This record gives sequence, C-alpha cells and structure tokens, in this order.
Amino acid sequence: MKNNDSALIEAIEHIFKQTEKNFNVEFWNGETINYTDSPKFTLKFNDKDAFKKIMTKPSAISFAEAFIDKTFDIEGDVINALTLKDQLNDVEISNSDKLTLLLKGTSIKEAINMHTKEKDKENIAHHYDISNDFYRLFLGSTMTYSCAYFKNEDDDLTTAQENKVDHICKKLRLKPGEKLLDVGCGWGKMIMWAAKHYGVEAHGVTISEEQYKYVTEKIKEEKLEDKCFVELKDYRDIEGEGVYDKIVSIGMFEHVGKKNLPLYFDDMFRLLKEDGLFLNHGITHSKKLVVSKEESEFIEKYIFPGGELQTVSDVITFMEDANYEVCDVESLREHYSKTLVLWVNNLMKNKDKAIEYSSERTYRTWLLYMIGCALNFHSGSISIYQILLSKSPKKPIYNIPLTREYMYK
Repeated sequence: MKNNDSALIEAIEHIFKQTEKNFNVEFWNGETINYTDSPKFTLKFNDKDAFKKIMTKPSAISFAEAFIDKTFDIEGDVINALTLKDQLNDVEISNSDKLTLLLKGTSIKEAINMHTKEKDKENIAHHYDISNDFYRLFLGSTMTYSCAYFKNEDDDLTTAQENKVDHICKKLRLKPGEKLLDVGCGWGKMIMWAAKHYGVEAHGVTISEEQYKYVTEKIKEEKLEDKCFVELKDYRDIEGEGVYDKIVSIGMFEHVGKKNLPLYFDDMFRLLKEDGLFLNHGITHSKKLVVSKEESEFIEKYIFPGGELQTVSDVITFMEDANYEVCDVESLREHYSKTLVLWVNNLMKNKDKAIEYSSERTYRTWLLYMIGCALNFHSGSISIYQILLSKSPKKPIYNIPLTREYMYK
C-alpha cells in the first residue's frame, strides 16, 4: 500500500488472515495491497464509506450488498472469490481494529464515490418480477429453471434439461391418455415434453403472470392445445378428488413453507388417483447446515422472499404422515452444482443484454446468488432430491417394477 499505513494494513490482514492469499486488494483511489504477483482475482473497494462498513463488520451479506451497489467489486475469477465467504463469517474484529479501520480508512483520499442516494433508492426486483427475456439469457432455449440431469459429463445445458424432464417421465411411468398435473409448472417444459413424447393429457398450474402468458403462447406454437393446458392458479385452489394418474412438482415446494407442507402433501394426495404416482423434485438443506445467517438473509431479501428449506428426513416424514409410500429417493446435488455453473457462465456471457432487460443491480444480484448456490451445492450444505411417492391402494400391490431399470431405458 503506497501510503505505508502499517496499522491499517494490519487491521485488513487480520480480516483475511485465514484465507488463501491468492488475491489482491484495490482501493477507490488506485492504492493496492498486493498479496501475490499472479492474483486469481482482485477485491476492489470503490467507496470509502462502504469500505468502512464492510470491514468493521465483515460478513457474506455485507460484501454481497456492496457488490450489488457497485461500491465493492470483484475483478477476475468471481467463483473463486466467493469461496472467501465461509472464512469471513468467522472473523471477529477487535475494538482496536475497528477504530483503526474507521479512522485510517477515512484518510485514504477519495477519488470516486459510487454510493449515491439514487443508487440506494433503487429497488431490487424480486424473483418473478424479472422479464422472460432476462431468464432466457441464462436458462437457454428450454426455459427450465431447475436442476438439469447430466447423463454424460459433456452434455450441454439443453441436452441435460431434456434429460431431466425425460428422466422424470420415465420414473412416473407415463402412458398415453393418462392425466398429468405439474404443480408450479414454470415455463412449461415438463408438460409440453410429456404431452408430445408420452401422449398424456398435461395440466400445468402457476401463480406467475409472466410464466402463464409464456406457456399459453408456447402451447399454441407447439400445436399442443388438445393435450396440454395451463392455469393461473394456486395449488390449494385445484378442485377435485382422484383426478390425476400422475403428479409432478419441480422446484416448487421450497415456496410452500414448513407450516403448509402437511396441507401441500394432503392436497396432492387428494388429487391423485388410487395407485397414482407423485414425484417431488426439491431443494433441501443438510442437518449440519453451514450456510450462514447472513447468506440466508441475503436470499430472503433479494431473491426468494418466503422461501424455506427443510432436511430430506423431515420432508420424508411429512410425506409418510400424508400416507404416501416412499418408492424411490435420488440425490441430484452434483447435477445442480454443474447446472448453476452453466447458468452463471451464460449470464456472464450475456451481461449487456441482462442489464438491458433488467438493471445492472439485478444482474449483479443474480450473479452473486447463483455462484453462492453453486458453491453450497458443491460443499453439500444444500442438496436436491427427486422423491417418488405412491398413493397406497386399498389392497396392497406393486405399482412400479421391482427394479429401477425401467428408469434408465
């Protein structure tokens, strides 16, 4: 650091003492702390006030919010930089270091200030307020916003997403003429694939206006009106009893909430025919969850307001309490980590368009969110399971084959 302020350097180094020194630090006036000649990334503090706020209380969310505001930035390998989040959550700052950061940090001459009132007033668009065009930039042509399924290491995103919906169709043993319900159908890939390739009558429900409009038009475009339809409807408002041969829910039950899970599983049970199958595809967290409180607060505030994750053991308990038989449980954790990396790469490649369709603040929020999720799936803090359930008949019989071979034909 050019001003050779040893006390300030010591305070900063204390914060990063447990991290691998494979990065450098740059300040708003161009001054730097160089830990290595070949940095994988550079942490850039663009505003002195933000610097003081972050460094006196370092946490995943303080860095995340500053990144969104552009008062803090990462140059270089963003994914590698995000691995710092776990170490920073354990840092304790002494009163002496805090005072040094507050006083000496102010002495670094100011060149730019991007922390304006206007920026502070910008609102982050919540999950379903973003345009379909924005999602298409990273989801790709399938518009499938859930974990893909990689049969081969080099499968591209489109292939892997089609693998996923087909894998689900095979697990459900879909047959021509059967009635399929997709709860939280997203942009409709599952219902259209099932109708086109398996000849079922597919019914999708969503509570997103944007998704509903998209699926309605896509069904017409694919000429599937006689086999496929979508409704703008909450799962609790679906009427009937024993209506559907098969039910699927992909990436929806995370929004239900723990208190409503008994109602959710009871409703699906009510709607399912005797001997019917229900596949629930959803994210869970480990019992030894290492996702920080700050990280959870970030996701709640900026991405998934109201979202809740449960452990897979609790989810299965809810299922059994609703009188389902658990027929098959498959973890796709590594598949989701790989999916998210592909989404991140797509979003970064389409940065300019993403900003055009939303805002730079939204782009940065989603970039941070998806990288964090990829790392959490990779570490095992969170996972994802496909759980196949059977509505037990009055007279017990087997309604699926004795082995799992049928899933992989």
